[in-house]
Amino acid sequence: MAFKLNFGFLKSKKFIIFSVIALIIVISIVFLSGQGKIEKYDTVKVLHGDLVQTVDVTGNLQSSDNLELHFQVPGVVSSVRVSEGSQVKKGQLLANLSLAELDAAVAAAQASLDQKLAGATLEQINASQKQIDSAQTALDNANKSLNSVISQQNILVANSLNALLNSSIAAMPSDNNLSTLLPTISGSYSSTIEGEYGISIYRAGVGYRFKVSGLEDDNNIVSVLTPVAFGTRGLYIQFPTLPVNTSDTWTIYLPNNKANNYLTNLNNYNAAKEVQNSAISSAQSAVAAAEAALNLQKANYESLIAKPRDVDVAYYEAALDQAKANRNKAILIAPISGEISKVYKKVGELVSSIDPMIELISPHFEIDVDVPETDVVKLKVDDKATITFDALGTDIKFDGIVMSIEPSSTNIQDVVYYKVKVGISETEDDVLKSGMTTNITVNTANREGVLYVPLRSVLTRNDTGQKYVRTLVNNEIVEKDVITGLKADGGLVEIISGLLEGEVIVLKIL
Repeated sequence: MAFKLNFGFLKSKKFIIFSVIALIIVISIVFLSGQGKIEKYDTVKVLHGDLVQTVDVTGNLQSSDNLELHFQVPGVVSSVRVSEGSQVKKGQLLANLSLAELDAAVAAAQASLDQKLAGATLEQINASQKQIDSAQTALDNANKSLNSVISQQNILVANSLNALLNSSIAAMPSDNNLSTLLPTISGSYSSTIEGEYGISIYRAGVGYRFKVSGLEDDNNIVSVLTPVAFGTRGLYIQFPTLPVNTSDTWTIYLPNNKANNYLTNLNNYNAAKEVQNSAISSAQSAVAAAEAALNLQKANYESLIAKPRDVDVAYYEAALDQAKANRNKAILIAPISGEISKVYKKVGELVSSIDPMIELISPHFEIDVDVPETDVVKLKVDDKATITFDALGTDIKFDGIVMSIEPSSTNIQDVVYYKVKVGISETEDDVLKSGMTTNITVNTANREGVLYVPLRSVLTRNDTGQKYVRTLVNNEIVEKDVITGLKADGGLVEIISGLLEGEVIVLKIL
């Protein structure tokens, strides 16, 4: 069976139109696929300006509670400046404890700071120089004393050694001597060298001579009439009779440990050396102490004439601040304007830090608000606040102050809150009513003239925790590490380091 194909539809108008459209689509796809992809970014610039961090809370106005004011330290009441019923202003002095010692401490700290800044007086410098001169004289005397002690002790030890070496000097016969006769040794041994002399006899013509060996070598005529010197150290020898046996020998031991006075002289010598060591050590210690004293006086002098270091000035300034802070603990200042409802103590009475001194009632209002834990860490007592009321509109504003932050928390619908009391510094009693809804903005921190970026542009590395941002350089992303500071309102964050003003920051890739 044969089929006949009909190609006539290819010449129809509809087919031509569809073919042209398809061709255009194909060409567009091919063209676009050959082009490089151009990334688009959502960016911002690093800006320079002022930042503010605030905490926004709401609450209801209520009559202020009584405030019990306490001294921060115990003491004796010295002055009470108010009485029950007195109207007081914020910052007014109410009472104080005895301030004599505290004022003296402040004055002493101020004087120390002033003296440090002014430097030493000429009288102080001269006095310090005299201390150096005196210490130098003491060192010179100590060195002289040391030299004198060394000289004296050397003489005493030398005398003791001389006595030891001259302990009954005698010629000791050898065991195989044929004669029992002993030469007589006289004189005084003048050396400090310990040892021995060996004495022997030999014939010389018709006479006899003796030979000396050991500590010194010598020989001389044997004499039975007068002592004959041998060696150079002050000793003499005289033989008892002639003839003498030439085979006999003798030994002279220095010292002679066989002598009756040997142990006594040895003990005296050892004692003299101990005294010498002790005396010299004591004199040397005196020299070392005198040198240390001189060095200390020199250091004091250098410190006296030197320009005060910043760290030293900071130390004295901190001491002054601490002294003032200690004094302020003994002073009661009205934290708010109000009326004195009770004075608990009189002048002269002892009061502790837990005893109430004065009860103050505010004629105005205050607000108790619940602040979530994420915001309460930003608050502190005395932070300034701006307060508006729903009933009065946002154009009418009142100044406020954070008066207290309760340390204990409360749970509201599984969220941790803390009670914060906010006082109103200035109010219009005829306008404000108890129970009014308030909107409070607490200014917790400010930064002036800093760099900042949106907080959401700051990323954190998972491995190191380092914070960084993505900057755009020549249409390429470059990551830069940064150090951030204050997290401010409007989703902004302070940049302490890592960026320059005007750099382009990538928020996201489109």
